[in-house]
Amino acid sequence: MVKSIFAFFLAFCLVSCGEEEWSKGPDWSKVPTQPDVETPEDNKEPEKETVTIIEPTIDIAPEGADITGLQYTPGMQINVADNTFSARLDEVAAAGFKYVELKIKYSYGLHNKTDEQANATFASMQKQMEQKGIKVWSIHLPYEDKTWTSISAKEEIRKQSVEYILRALRLCAENFPTCKNYVLHASKSVSASKTAIEQAHKSLTEMDVVAKSYGVRFCVENLVGSFCYTIEDLMAVITPFDNVYATFDIGHANCKGYDVVNYLTSIGPKLGTVHIHDTIYKSGNDDHRLVGNGDIATKNRRWGEVYKTMLSANRYRGVFMFEPKDNQTAEDVMKTFNDILQDYQSLTNK
Repeated sequence: MVKSIFAFFLAFCLVSCGEEEWSKGPDWSKVPTQPDVETPEDNKEPEKETVTIIEPTIDIAPEGADITGLQYTPGMQINVADNTFSARLDEVAAAGFKYVELKIKYSYGLHNKTDEQANATFASMQKQMEQKGIKVWSIHLPYEDKTWTSISAKEEIRKQSVEYILRALRLCAENFPTCKNYVLHASKSVSASKTAIEQAHKSLTEMDVVAKSYGVRFCVENLVGSFCYTIEDLMAVITPFDNVYATFDIGHANCKGYDVVNYLTSIGPKLGTVHIHDTIYKSGNDDHRLVGNGDIATKNRRWGEVYKTMLSANRYRGVFMFEPKDNQTAEDVMKTFNDILQDYQSLTNK
């Protein structure tokens, strides 16, 4: 009886479903699938900012240029004293610097050298730098006891001062042809006045002709104990000239009690180069401390703000040049650059 019922049921199914459909089994393709689950934005890894190392140039970036991911190339000033230059250059190269500022002091630079002797010395230095892949971004011209902005010096003395500066420029321009920036101090112990500005204009008019003939420019530095420490005087000296720029020394501005970011902003696109070191606010003491050993970051402005201002307000695309003491190591100076870079990154990533 049971067998008969099963046979009947089987026959009924074959007739109703068809033998082909029965053999196929269920159509799993018609089973609904689960929708894709999107990963929440919060769970996605943040995109890494692309870093662009700035290839140093004297050209000013366009107004409103994007500064995202831009990173300055660091540089370090070294003296050209014959007995220390090679060792210091080795140290600078080992620390990873690719650019330097050459500092020519009266006592060991050109004062006691003939043109032939100076050319031989500078040619040797240029060869050593080329071998190590180091370029000269700027040259600090000698400044001791010279009177190109002095209001008390006789005209003959002023002309001698101008010629002294131009001799240094000529010798350097012929031996370091890639360098375009020549840092210039106002005369020592000169008080700010309308007459001092007029003297500066007179001398710069004469010197700028020679600078242009070599394709270089003067960058007048803000000082501590002399003419051109105020924003107003510095800008009054350089503004009339299309080929004269500012050297912003942040340590000088800090120890004179200036807001360093406001000072930089006032210079704007007339920024030609920089000197980076630390000092004590309003102390008047230009003691060139390593960054972090002064109080620019605590009594004045964060270093990240300074860095950002140079990129945006100044549109500066040159070298981030450090001006340390001779006893400060290049390795320690490079560490301070990385500290400044980290502070800038933390400021912009907020």
